[in-house]
Amino acid sequence: MIRYYCSGFDINDAFGYGLGDMFKAELTDKKSIVYIPGSPEKIEKAKTKYVPAFTEHFKRIGIEFEQSNIIRPELSKEQAKEMIKSASFIMLMGGDPYKQMDMCKNLDIISDLKQFNGIMLGFSAGAMLMSQYIIITPCSEEYPEFHIEEGLNFDGLSIYPHNNTSSEEYPDELVAGDEVYKKKDLIKVASEYGKFYLLQDYQRADGAFDISIIKSNNGVIEYYTENDGKIWEVSNVVILLEKNKKLRK
Repeated sequence: MIRYYCSGFDINDAFGYGLGDMFKAELTDKKSIVYIPGSPEKIEKAKTKYVPAFTEHFKRIGIEFEQSNIIRPELSKEQAKEMIKSASFIMLMGGDPYKQMDMCKNLDIISDLKQFNGIMLGFSAGAMLMSQYIIITPCSEEYPEFHIEEGLNFDGLSIYPHNNTSSEEYPDELVAGDEVYKKKDLIKVASEYGKFYLLQDYQRADGAFDISIIKSNNGVIEYYTENDGKIWEVSNVVILLEKNKKLRK
């Protein structure tokens, strides 16, 4: 089983810096890709914007799937299960990991996802859903409190996306869009739930993206970055940069 945990991608070329080469080496066939949106509210946007964009990203690196499917609440359980069973590649998309979990539970595909033996990639909410714990710290008006629940726990690791900073040292407070991540809150979570990882999808002033990716290859964990991407490991006492393999400098 091969799984990728991502925060996000270079919006201009998501797979062109080495990630796509790994996909091509790992895919046993290109019969079907299945997209799982981050919530029912995200389905229309996935259908009209993100799936067409990812189709182009895949095509750019020489991957064209024979069939593309989107998991939707109106599917029957049998339809959803068959999509997962026959997939070559599954992508868990961004949105709300808790709503994403509920949609998967309602369609009874949790066990099917856990038994899936192809390539799986989760980004943002999707990567959080794949984690041991779905972690949200007090960071905004939308999320004023700690909200931590069990995820699908594919690989015994947890990620927290969008920790976008160029600094080598994690700041006491990190402003990321309309959210503020506090170092003390992240360390508090690690002290209660165990270590976890912070991932980036950071667009720099020069327009380039710093990306970080964690890969599980049959249980072996590997760390990859694009440009100056960073992977931070949060423990119960400190936040440290993780050593990684460069996809691109």
